[in-house]
Amino acid sequence: MRRLFIIRKDLQLHPGKLAAMVGHCAEGFWLNLLTHGRVKDNEYDTLPVSTKEFPDYWQMYRHPAVYEAAKAAHERGEKTFKYKSEHARPTVTVSVEIPKEVWEGYIKDIFTKTICEAKNLNHLMKVVDVAKELGLVEGIDYGFIDDVCKTDLTPEFTDENGVGRCRVGIWFKPISDEISHKLSKKYQLYKG
Repeated sequence: MRRLFIIRKDLQLHPGKLAAMVGHCAEGFWLNLLTHGRVKDNEYDTLPVSTKEFPDYWQMYRHPAVYEAAKAAHERGEKTFKYKSEHARPTVTVSVEIPKEVWEGYIKDIFTKTICEAKNLNHLMKVVDVAKELGLVEGIDYGFIDDVCKTDLTPEFTDENGVGRCRVGIWFKPISDEISHKLSKKYQLYKG
């Protein structure tokens, strides 16, 4: 399995910008998974009142406020309690499902990536037709990297929020070498 990224050559990205855009491509699939996963806001630390090894675990908390909260939870018969310390940072827990073939063939294997070049926007967008013919779905199997044009690039279109953007590249989820070769058949490896 491999990740395939296709980046426009006509934009003549300088090395730093190119590296940033490839970084966005690499993050695209994972960010898509995370933003569509099940999210739980964690404002408090969840701490144990008791454990299998220590049924009176609550007595081990040294901070008086934590001890009192643990003791109250113990008296209520609870196994855990929530406590918000001054040092606690709000966190978010995200639960995502990763296809088994991606887990086995990409995450637990080597992270093979191929970066190809498209001559221009029209050439870049032709891979979308191939992707659709192969049954790939936009936003799940592939996505676009659009720059917000704050530095080097000039907007080519305006998004639904009125922000000027330039389409720089396309990312693909981890896919089989066979599908990757079908997608990249009309693209050469990116050359500096």
